[in-house]
Amino acid sequence: MEARPSIDPNVNYNLMMAMYYIFKLAAPVVSCVAIYLGYRLFILGVTGQASLSVESKTVSAQLINAAPGLFFAIGGLTTLGISIFKGVAISFSPDKGLDVAKGGHV
Repeated sequence: MEARPSIDPNVNYNLMMAMYYIFKLAAPVVSCVAIYLGYRLFILGVTGQASLSVESKTVSAQLINAAPGLFFAIGGLTTLGISIFKGVAISFSPDKGLDVAKGGHV
């Protein structure tokens, strides 16, 4: 007879998978809404005094007197890029239980 992995009755696996897919779908939707709102602000001609400065060890960038719509679009693009490249890692091991980015039930 083959040993079957034990399933923890205290863990709601359906909720876990639903939350995983909600996160995977919500981040791109919110990012696309921010990009669209930034586009609309830019097209409507909303102006303002806004600046952004980013510095790291190898790259530095500065954006001075930009339209507010541009910041919405940059924020949406950044969020979209991070959600696509970073993502969420879920693994299940019968010995250790559920491990959601080392913050789950172990």
